[in-house]
Amino acid sequence: MSIDGKKLACDDCVTVAMAGSDELGEGPHWSEAEQTLYWVDIVNPALQSFAIGPSGDPDVTTLQRRSLTEQTGVVVPACSGGFIAASESGILTINADMSLNPIAEPESDRPNNRFNDGKCDSHGRLWASSLSMKGEKGQASLWRIDPDHTITRMLDDIDIGNGLGWNDDESTFYFTDSGKATIYRFDFNADTGTLGERQVFVAPDASRDGVPDGLAVDDEGHVWSAQWDGACVIRYAPDGSIDRIVRVPVHRPTSCAFGGKNGSTLFVTSARVGLSDDQLAEAPLSGSVFAIESGTTGKTGNLFGRNR
Repeated sequence: MSIDGKKLACDDCVTVAMAGSDELGEGPHWSEAEQTLYWVDIVNPALQSFAIGPSGDPDVTTLQRRSLTEQTGVVVPACSGGFIAASESGILTINADMSLNPIAEPESDRPNNRFNDGKCDSHGRLWASSLSMKGEKGQASLWRIDPDHTITRMLDDIDIGNGLGWNDDESTFYFTDSGKATIYRFDFNADTGTLGERQVFVAPDASRDGVPDGLAVDDEGHVWSAQWDGACVIRYAPDGSIDRIVRVPVHRPTSCAFGGKNGSTLFVTSARVGLSDDQLAEAPLSGSVFAIESGTTGKTGNLFGRNR
């Protein structure tokens, strides 16, 4: 791929799915039923989406941007219609007309926090993590929001709660603390929604590879991690070894999700926030959504609510 101005390295399997200028694109979710990718811009709050056309390529005419009233890190479609979201103020539902219904404010005692990333497991429970907007360490948590809106704190003392996901049979849960530049793994009980003991999965060299941000797990059990300030997505084998590094033409890829016509496309969001003029000149596509033809497949996004 060629870009204007200076060149930032990019692999041949990477294309632009949707050119854009998101300040902080995040939270990609592929809706198989709609053949549509949803994602958010956290800093200029909006829920965005585009559909795949009959050819399997993104259809630019379907691009939608729906403004949100506050910084929102997570928006996931719900089985009953509309969406569930996690934002600055807490957990809420969003109706089809974009009206909001607050559910809870689980971090009301931490007014500098906002929710940052999340997704649903196969039982329709939303897992959402937070961060301190002032960069305070140890102030973030991971929460589980059940379909009946029961909310449980699953982890505490997190620096920057970020990418999460499960392997194919949901026996393993992965969770990223970007503040510690570490991806953890846990044994997972899908029936009860409980976590086993925390173990370090990978702790990459942030000065060399960037900081692990959002992630997705493919059907072979490999973890794909978008590397903030690393200009790449790293595929890790189940034992934590690096299997593949895919270079992207932006400094700050933020998250990723499998989708597309046959589930083999890895969609990657990105950010412009905090980049210098020189960095933006090197990477003018910052804030766009990219597509990696992965050579494998991954599960599409689960809905919030009773999936079974």
